[in-house]
Amino acid sequence: MTPFMIWLGGLALVVLIWFLFRSRGYKRVPLDAPPGPGWVPTEERFVDPSSGETLDVWFHPDSGERAYVRARPAAPRRTTETT
Repeated sequence: MTPFMIWLGGLALVVLIWFLFRSRGYKRVPLDAPPGPGWVPTEERFVDPSSGETLDVWFHPDSGERAYVRARPAAPRRTTETT
């Protein structure tokens, strides 16, 4: 095999992988709870357009990975009554 054929095959493989991710989409399944130790919450929160769910973004500084966690409803505020 010539180096050109190897290069062309590598390029074709990259294009094929890109096409598969593009057509099927890269979808992460949101978690119900924070991922675990070492993860930190970010300030990011968004509404997933396909499900309508509000998701919080968590980040793992060591690996750079991001995780999407379903946002918990805010706890009702306790009010103190003064008479």
